[in-house]
Amino acid sequence: MRVGYLGPRGTFSEEATARCFRKQDVELVAFPTIIDVLEEVQSGTIDKAVVPIENTFEGSITMSVDSLAASPDLFVQGEIIMAISQHLLGLEQANFAGIKEVWSVPPALAQCRQFIRRNNLVTKNFDSTVSAALEVKKQGRIDVGAIASEWAAKQAGMKIIKSNIQDSAENHTRFVIVTKGQQLLAEPQKTMLLIIPSQEQIGVLSNIAHVFAALNLNLSWIESRPTKTKLGTYQFYLDVEVGMEDVRMTKALAILQILDNNVRILGSYITIKDPD
Repeated sequence: MRVGYLGPRGTFSEEATARCFRKQDVELVAFPTIIDVLEEVQSGTIDKAVVPIENTFEGSITMSVDSLAASPDLFVQGEIIMAISQHLLGLEQANFAGIKEVWSVPPALAQCRQFIRRNNLVTKNFDSTVSAALEVKKQGRIDVGAIASEWAAKQAGMKIIKSNIQDSAENHTRFVIVTKGQQLLAEPQKTMLLIIPSQEQIGVLSNIAHVFAALNLNLSWIESRPTKTKLGTYQFYLDVEVGMEDVRMTKALAILQILDNNVRILGSYITIKDPD
C-alpha cells in the first residue's frame, strides 16, 4: 500500500503518517503540497493520504478543507491528533547564546512567538521545517537555529539546542486519513459533513446546529468557508460525534434536506490512538 503525505521528509506530516501506519507494510510517498497529495489519491496513484486539517493555534487548514470539498470521490476514514512540540535545532558546534536568527515555516514561528520575542531573534520563512533545518546545515551557520520537531532533527542530523519552545503545551494538530471512495473502518466514531444551504436566510447556521442539538448529537468542529459562487455566501463543515450509520445521524440528514440544505458526507471515521 502506498500512502502519501505533505513532504519533504522530516515534516510533522511524515511523522503523523508513520504513526498511523506503524504496524502496516506501507510505502510512504512525499508530495510538495496538500493539493498534490489529495489529487494523487483521487487519480489512484496512491492508496491513501494523510493531511493536516486543524491546529490548536492556526485553526482549520483551509487548503485541506477546500480540497476535500472539491474532490467528490475523497472520503475521510480516520484521524490522529498529535501533540506538536517545537524545538530549536542547530549544528553540533552551536550553542544557544550564539543563536541570533531562527528559520522555519510561518505556522511554527507563530507557535513560538513568545520565545522569539523574549530572545530578540530575527526570523526567516521557509516552505517546511525540515528544509529550514537542512539549509542551516548546508550553510554551516552556528548563529542560526531552525524551529522544527525531534523527528526533523533526526532526519537532518542536527542537535536540539532548546526543547519545547512553543508558547503552549496544548499545541496539537489533527491529521485525517483520506481514501478514494467510501471505505468505512469498523465502528466509526465521527462523521464529517459538508452542508451547503440552498438560500440565504437569517440564522442559517443556528438552524443547522439546532437539528443536531435536538437529536443529542455533539458537534466537535464547525468551519465556515466561502461557496466561491457569490460574495457573502458560505458553506459549513461539521464533525458530528457519531458514525454515519447511527439512526440519529440518518434522522439529522433527512431533516437538513427537508430544510432545503445540500448535504454531503465527507467521511465517517475512527480516531487512531497516538502512541507516546
